[in-house]
Amino acid sequence: MYDMIILGGGAAGLAAAAYAQSKQRSVLVIAEEIGGKAGTQQQLHDQVGEEELLGAESVQLLARRVSARAGAVLRDRVTNVAKAHGIFQVDTQHHGRQESQVLLVATGASPLPLDVPGARQLVNHGVGYSVTTHAQLLAGKTAAVIGSSDRALRGVIELANIGAQVYLITPDATGMSTPLAHALRHVPGVTIFERYQVKQIDGTSSVEQIVIAQDGEESVLQVDAVFADLGLLPNSGVVRRIVQVDPDGFIWIDDQHMTSLPGLFAAGDVSTALAEHILIAIGDGTRAAVSAYGYLLTHPALVEAEAAD
Repeated sequence: MYDMIILGGGAAGLAAAAYAQSKQRSVLVIAEEIGGKAGTQQQLHDQVGEEELLGAESVQLLARRVSARAGAVLRDRVTNVAKAHGIFQVDTQHHGRQESQVLLVATGASPLPLDVPGARQLVNHGVGYSVTTHAQLLAGKTAAVIGSSDRALRGVIELANIGAQVYLITPDATGMSTPLAHALRHVPGVTIFERYQVKQIDGTSSVEQIVIAQDGEESVLQVDAVFADLGLLPNSGVVRRIVQVDPDGFIWIDDQHMTSLPGLFAAGDVSTALAEHILIAIGDGTRAAVSAYGYLLTHPALVEAEAAD
């Protein structure tokens, strides 16, 4: 049995694992892929920029450090999670059941996809779903942001602040009456296309242009990148039966990253404290691991086991 099982191999999960390992705890990371957002960040970097990506490099370092410990990473799909007699039971598709005293969920969230011609084909080739993660790559370039959430509007301002030309495309007026949206209307380098629909994205090896329309009249915008912010779907399905989630399915956590089920912690975009940026997710995962470690130290089963040694 492990001291801690971590679900998710992205920035938050790897940071949590690295911290737990530094405390000499037995840790198992279960994930289908290792790296999370960092992989797609690096792919977009290859298309549109040459700057070093601190977030991606940090995740790569964490992945190497965590994986260096034999048996610390299990590449598999989790099929069920339960807690019985104070022990977490994690069933996997190919490696059976794994057990631990503490469980930390850092499975992230998946963006709602942009369903227009060209969008799927050009994902990671100029089409992305996180402005904040990739903004630093687009200095002096042109980008289109689709959506009107606070996250999308903050991304537009961030792009404009680094000298990018930005087109904000909002299918409706939702979110465009907020103070943030009002401030955005006065930011140089930003052009707003309110109540426009995206029709298609064109490009050969990378994004070259986006076609938008209003009342049947189409316009073509030459762009280097397109970011869609249509909402997130938390990857919380495997634990929704045993923890409290909000109406959108994000795992509720307190200020110590504890969920409604004692011993189960959550971090990153799957939780109610969205991390969004890789560096923020690293800090989020570390904070969750600190709390989980504190729980291990005071957990009766652990205290008894250490007293018996």
